[in-house]
Amino acid sequence: MPAVISWTLEGPEPSSPFRHAIGLRALTLACIARSDRHLATAVHDANQPKPYAIGPLQRVHGQDGLLRVEIGCSADWAVEPILNGLPPLGMRIGLGRTEYRFVGAEIRRQATFAQLREAGAEGLTIPLRMLTPTAHHAPGALRRPVVVPDPVLYVGSRLRRWDLFADAPFDPAVLDAVAQRVVVGAFAGGTHSVTLDRGRVFLGFVGSVDLVVLPDDQTPDPLPHVLWALARLAEYCGTGVDTMRGMGRTRIARPQGSDTKAGASALSP
Repeated sequence: MPAVISWTLEGPEPSSPFRHAIGLRALTLACIARSDRHLATAVHDANQPKPYAIGPLQRVHGQDGLLRVEIGCSADWAVEPILNGLPPLGMRIGLGRTEYRFVGAEIRRQATFAQLREAGAEGLTIPLRMLTPTAHHAPGALRRPVVVPDPVLYVGSRLRRWDLFADAPFDPAVLDAVAQRVVVGAFAGGTHSVTLDRGRVFLGFVGSVDLVVLPDDQTPDPLPHVLWALARLAEYCGTGVDTMRGMGRTRIARPQGSDTKAGASALSP
């Protein structure tokens, strides 16, 4: 089932949370390789969205010297190999020229695709928070970034991952319905640029976005249910491009005080 695995490392806080994107990608793939070398090769070579998204490396609040990174797995079959290939507790890990110590890991959130789908719609407005810069590549020969929130691009990003990794894909006509009936009702925030590995600059949108489904005379209307399921998946897979470098981290903006996580469970490598 989709899951968010949190790693805790001990060491110096990087100059930027995105400073060690290359090293964290390599570390994640190494975990899979320790469990299944052939699977790791297949994941690396596949020209399609990867079954995991890697968050930025951030300091644990109130605990100097401890840092955390979240690995969101959108494919059932990726979770176990990553868990089985975790480094031993206390192992020294090199990220770039900096050394860290592996402290532990836990599952912070998990759900089956059926649970994501069957939770149903919570209204015609899907309120989202884009926590890190979010962007897409426009179709065409030139690599043109799209940073303005766009319903078709946002939903299409998640739909492709759902259809790749879920047991039951959605009707491909979903995107046509989104183009006709889903609008950005409101957004607050703006573009934000960060420097990734090797000096590459990434520009994307950070802030809140409300996707609104325009009413239809269908009874019942399946579109809101699909969009809410995809929004729940986005909390595991992110939105847009470069999700393995910490970009596109997405959360549903729920009322303050609501509990959106399953109970976290500690893991022993």
